[in-house]
Amino acid sequence: MIPNRIHFIFGLEPTFGGKPFSFVHYLAIATAAIVNRPDEIVLHYMHRPDGEWWERAEPLLRLNRVRAPETVYGRTIKHFAHKADVLRLQILKSEGGIYLDADTLCVSPFSPLLVHQTVMGIEANAGLCNAVVLAEKGSPFIATWLEAYRDFNADDWRTHAVCLPYKLSQLHPDQVHVEPEFSFFFPTYDDPMHVLLWHEEITVRQRLRGLARIVANIPYYASGDWPVRISGYLRGSLTPRAAYLARIRRCYCLHLWESLWWDPYLKTLSPATLRESGGMYARLVEDLFHTVESP
Repeated sequence: MIPNRIHFIFGLEPTFGGKPFSFVHYLAIATAAIVNRPDEIVLHYMHRPDGEWWERAEPLLRLNRVRAPETVYGRTIKHFAHKADVLRLQILKSEGGIYLDADTLCVSPFSPLLVHQTVMGIEANAGLCNAVVLAEKGSPFIATWLEAYRDFNADDWRTHAVCLPYKLSQLHPDQVHVEPEFSFFFPTYDDPMHVLLWHEEITVRQRLRGLARIVANIPYYASGDWPVRISGYLRGSLTPRAAYLARIRRCYCLHLWESLWWDPYLKTLSPATLRESGGMYARLVEDLFHTVESP
């Protein structure tokens, strides 16, 4: 049984990867609390954040200061993102719980998934993404995954974080429950329709690119609900908005791909920009906070 304990990692280097603790990070923590009602939310940090949004988030957290791992099985870890990759596995192995990247937004409770030993979700055409990982303490899958870091290559960006857990899930299907891409990682960063998260309208060219991407990947989506995507694109005047929003509302969480979306969307995100936005992200945030404020 996976404990209803949520873990975030932030501040493994003084500059936080060049990004301050911002509104998007506050929303990750606040919605984790609102949606999941966890026993606790733990922030594992090396350099303590500061600022307005940190002051709002801090009361929701138990703080745990850590040392970022510099090596794994004698192999040097160079990049702070790889340090976080290893640290999250060490935390889940020793404590269990729900690990979330700080650029997520919780939409639906994880409670139906807590009956499993370990849970990961598909990132379309990539593998199993480690931005969201649920595991019981001492999970065999997490132990096997961590052990595989004996072959870690510091110059390889994605293998151990995304490709390797997928391979392990094929070798040990009894050790991990795999959720479809629509659970944690929809839309993907390269889905043209992600524009609807941030803007009310989308160009015909973007719609057609999105449709072409789905058609090209029908063999992959055949195991999921690709007809929902196609019908959403074709219904009306190629207006997918209603179907797209309905699909997103059924996700457990959104992952906002901070490394790619920081400059175009997340850097300037604020309550004011959300109020002005006609995008689905603003609608989701509004609905979540309205729910908690209602009698």
